[in-house]
Amino acid sequence: MFGVIILTAYVTANPFEWSPSRIVLGHLPPPSVLPVSGDTWVYTIGGFRLVHPMALIDGIFAMKVFYIPLLIGVVIPLITTILLGRVFCSWLCPFGFLLELNQKVHNSLKMVGLKREIKIPDIRNLFLIIILTLSFFLYTPVLSAIDPPHMLGREFMYLFTHHSLSVTGLSILLGIILFEGLFSQRGWCGSLCPAGGGLSLLGAKRVLRIELDSELCTECSKCNEVCPYSLAPMRLKEDTSNFDWTKCDNCGLCRDVCPTGAIRYKLKGR
Repeated sequence: MFGVIILTAYVTANPFEWSPSRIVLGHLPPPSVLPVSGDTWVYTIGGFRLVHPMALIDGIFAMKVFYIPLLIGVVIPLITTILLGRVFCSWLCPFGFLLELNQKVHNSLKMVGLKREIKIPDIRNLFLIIILTLSFFLYTPVLSAIDPPHMLGREFMYLFTHHSLSVTGLSILLGIILFEGLFSQRGWCGSLCPAGGGLSLLGAKRVLRIELDSELCTECSKCNEVCPYSLAPMRLKEDTSNFDWTKCDNCGLCRDVCPTGAIRYKLKGR
């Protein structure tokens, strides 16, 4: 996880060349590019690109062209999402990792009665439609501009290369973190994130899902307590049709906490 955050972009042979006085004067030495560079939107490893599926979709809507390198780079992430669901959100997203840590603050405030829970309707898909529409008419990849993981990567790039941070980007990121800490448990990821909503649509027919063995389940409710989206996995004991699979990101927390091993991953159809 920290590798995704730290290996964001560029380094220089001589960091003293990036002094504030040189930046103000416009004397910016060209950065030397690492073999591993980029962020979670477009990641380059030794010249090979890995492209976030929503980065490709956003780019197509904005530029109205199919860029071959992006089409090649999206193959592995897209197949992974289609087969496994939005595992990017649970296993790779650096901003999701920060919100996971922030959830401990949320729970602590809840215990002492210093927070107010706000229920947020699931408008991820509506948000996504609006943003892609803006990308189309403004000829600008709007989703790329506001996606928190990508924004976090840009902030690290600004920090490492220009020794500065974007006020707008930092304000948005801190605003989401503060809102979740005080008012909502993973509300951004589960109800608002347009990129996560897009990944949910792409992985709607995923083959890897959690399954609950009713014979092993003791109804201890530990799985319900740890689910970041309050999906109540114990419901799978009786009926799987009412379970919100679009929000489940296969994080495996319910499986890990189950004392009897009643919850496990299973390939659909087997």
